Amino acid sequence: MSKVRDIWSHLVLTLREHNLPASTREARFLLAGVLSVSPSHIYLYWDQDLSVEKTEQLNTMVEERLKGVPLQYILKEWEFFSLHFCMEKGVFIPRLDTESWLEEAILSIRSRFDTQPVVVCDLCCGSGVIGLTIAYWLTETRVVAIDRSELACFLTRKNAYKLGLEERVSIWRSDLFNDIQTIDELQFDFILSNPPYVKEKEWNSLASEIRLYEPKDALVSGPDGLDLINRILYESPPYLKSQGCLYIEHDPSQVEEIENISIDTQFIKEKVIFDYQKRPRATVFIRK
Repeated sequence: MSKVRDIWSHLVLTLREHNLPASTREARFLLAGVLSVSPSHIYLYWDQDLSVEKTEQLNTMVEERLKGVPLQYILKEWEFFSLHFCMEKGVFIPRLDTESWLEEAILSIRSRFDTQPVVVCDLCCGSGVIGLTIAYWLTETRVVAIDRSELACFLTRKNAYKLGLEERVSIWRSDLFNDIQTIDELQFDFILSNPPYVKEKEWNSLASEIRLYEPKDALVSGPDGLDLINRILYESPPYLKSQGCLYIEHDPSQVEEIENISIDTQFIKEKVIFDYQKRPRATVFIRK
C-alpha cells in the first residue's frame, strides 16, 4: 500500500502528462472522492495508507478521466452554491455562470417574503440546482421543478431528498408547460430558467468532453440557439403572475436578439445580469 501523499503526487503528474487542465485541483477531487471526504480535507489523510480496494477504485476513476469523462460524472456529485448535488451521465452539468445570476435572483425573491408566500418555478431544471438552491436557502418558498427529461426529473427528485427538501419541492415532467394546466393556484411569482442556448453550428466546436458525454438536447437549441428561449417568452406568461419575474440564462451574444423577441410578448425587459467574467449572462423580464 502507498501513502495518500505519494499517490497524490503521482496522480498530479499523470494528469499533467495527459494535458488535463488544473491537474492539481482534479487530483485533489479524485482522491477526495475515493476517501469520501471534502477536497479541502485530504491533507488530514496525508500519511495514511490507501487500501488496495480504494487504490483500484481510484485507478478506475483516473482511467475514465483520461478518456475525457467529465469529473462531475466520475465523482457522481458536484458542488453548486455551497451545496452538494448528485450528478448523472445524461443530465447537464451545472456551471459557475449560473451561480452569478442566481445570487441576484435569491435576493429578489427574499424581498417578497414580507408581503406574500413565494412560489418559484425552475424551468428546464436538469439536476435541480436552481430550484433546490432557492428552496434550501429561502425556507419559506415553494418550488416546482420542470423538465422534459425523465432522467433529469429523477435526479432532481434524488437531490431534493438528499437536501431534505422533498416537502417543499414538486417535480413535474413536461415539455415546458405543455402538460400542465393553467390554474391560478399554480401561477408562479418567479420563473427561473437555464435552457439550452448553444447554436447548432457551434456544437462541433465545443470541447470533446462536452460533445461526447453531455446530452446535446440539454445544450443545443436550433440554428441560433434561441428555439427554446423563444418558446419560453411566448408560452410562460399564463403561468406567471402579473408583475412576476422571469429570469433566463443565455449566451452573452444573444442579449439583443432575446430583447427583440420579447417585444411582441407580455414581458418587459427589466435588466441584464453579468456573470463573474463580466459577460451578460441572464436577462430579467417582468410580466405586464
